[in-house]
Amino acid sequence: MVGGGMAVSGEKSGRDEKDLRDETVAIPADPDATVLADAAPADPDATVLADAAPTTMLDDGLPTTVVPRDDAAPTTALDAGDGIDALDDPYFSPAAPEDLTSVREPMVSIPSPVQSLPERKRRLPAWAIALIVAVLLALGGGVAYYTYDQELWGGKTVPAVLGMTQEEATALLEGMGFVVNVEPVVSDDDHGTVLSCSPDPGVRADPKDGVTLGVSSERVVPKVVGLDEEAAREALLAAGAQNIQVSSEGSSQPAGTVISVTPGEGEPFSAEDLVTLVVARAYTVPDVLGKSLEEALFDLEQAGLTGTVSYVDSTSEGGTVIETVPGVGTQIAGGSAVELRVAVAYPDEAYDLMAYFGVPSEALSTYLTQSGYTLEYGELYASGGNAHAAWSGSRGDLLQISNYPETGHYAGGSQVDVLAQGAGVGGVRYAFSADTLPTGGGSVSEEGLRAVMAACGLEGLEDACTQDDIVAPGVNEKKTEEEPADEEPSGDAGNEGAPEAPKSEAGEDGGQAAAEQTSSPSFICGCGRQDGYVWAVIIGGRGESTSVVALVAPSAHFDTVDLSPFGGSVCDYIAYIDLYTG
Repeated sequence: MVGGGMAVSGEKSGRDEKDLRDETVAIPADPDATVLADAAPADPDATVLADAAPTTMLDDGLPTTVVPRDDAAPTTALDAGDGIDALDDPYFSPAAPEDLTSVREPMVSIPSPVQSLPERKRRLPAWAIALIVAVLLALGGGVAYYTYDQELWGGKTVPAVLGMTQEEATALLEGMGFVVNVEPVVSDDDHGTVLSCSPDPGVRADPKDGVTLGVSSERVVPKVVGLDEEAAREALLAAGAQNIQVSSEGSSQPAGTVISVTPGEGEPFSAEDLVTLVVARAYTVPDVLGKSLEEALFDLEQAGLTGTVSYVDSTSEGGTVIETVPGVGTQIAGGSAVELRVAVAYPDEAYDLMAYFGVPSEALSTYLTQSGYTLEYGELYASGGNAHAAWSGSRGDLLQISNYPETGHYAGGSQVDVLAQGAGVGGVRYAFSADTLPTGGGSVSEEGLRAVMAACGLEGLEDACTQDDIVAPGVNEKKTEEEPADEEPSGDAGNEGAPEAPKSEAGEDGGQAAAEQTSSPSFICGCGRQDGYVWAVIIGGRGESTSVVALVAPSAHFDTVDLSPFGGSVCDYIAYIDLYTG
């Protein structure tokens, strides 16, 4: 039977099926089966054969049937029929003629133990492959270079922006896609100009990473008020300051704290400009000892304090500070008053007239008050602001401060202590009393004159006159009846408060007053110059009364007087004004 996967050979001689099992069954060769070639050397490129399927060998006396063995099923011996029995098989169908002449696919598929070799493909030679690779690489490299050069990848080149303004550089970079950051760089000039760029111009960079521009900006004074001195210095140095100065000032702030800065915080400056720090210090009494009063008061003001003045009789240089209350270096509240005790050489006696010009007016007021003198009159001259005052002593003497000490007239009424207010001293006149008159000073003679001079500390007698030799208008001249009495000139009629020559007040009943007015005085007057001053001593009077007066005034005062009517003599002028004008 063909197509059943098996053929039976041998003679059909009537042997039964039992004997047939011992026969060898040969299976015709399959024309489609793969024929194994003789063993040959192994080709490394050949297809590898699979392992041969295991086979079952039949008895040598029977035909051998070689079939592939299915490992999953046991081997089964085929019963050899005689062909006649097949007629009784209900499933038997006789072979058709066409089946005997055509090849049909086996009803059972037998897997081949040999794997088919794939068709071998032709391979390119190595040199061709290398050439292709080289061409591809060159082409890829060219494309990569072109696209890189065109900055289609690999970042962009940072342009040259140094020297541009911040606005120009920012616009250029942002137009190329760069993220722009700006950092100020303090500088003394070219403000707003790009001084630096990171990354550097010409460098390829990823725009997303950004570009940082260093832009010139002006220096400004940092915030330093409230810092200690060291921290403030460091801040200024960091801002570029090269010229820093520190001063101190009394303050209620903690000592060492910066209380101000010049130029002020936030103001522009250049590196070489002077920057001044003012540092707080506790209010303390400054060292003003030995300084003049004006200097000491200025130092107190600078220290945030005020000053009061008192005068102390001292042998130290007059007008200098010899003590402070509280003492130097004492810490006190800001604005407190410090008493300055100033050395002054008080007059040894009230008639020590030259000393009055070396003592401050305020000190003179203190001195006179402490010496027992009482203010009788006091006012200021309208011109110049000097004092016009009269002080009476407890011993009957009288001291006058006046621009015109040659006369003893004063208006009276006002009692303002103008000396205590600082009014100046234009001249001094002192009228002795019997208790203050020096021994021999009451004698109308040169001896009496010199006794008074010595008591008053006056030196350099230059001139003297008496009632017998005085040269003055209407004195020691024989008057005619036609000579008018009111033509007598005044000594200093052109000056405010200057003494005037008196007019005759005698009438029909002139009486004793008129007689005393017209009676000639008896006197001696001496004068001299000393240290830029003119002094005079007058001893005498009318009738039984005798007065002793000493006076001093600056030489400039008499330079304005017309002395021609007095023979050019200051002594005659002073005697005339004092004794003849009342």
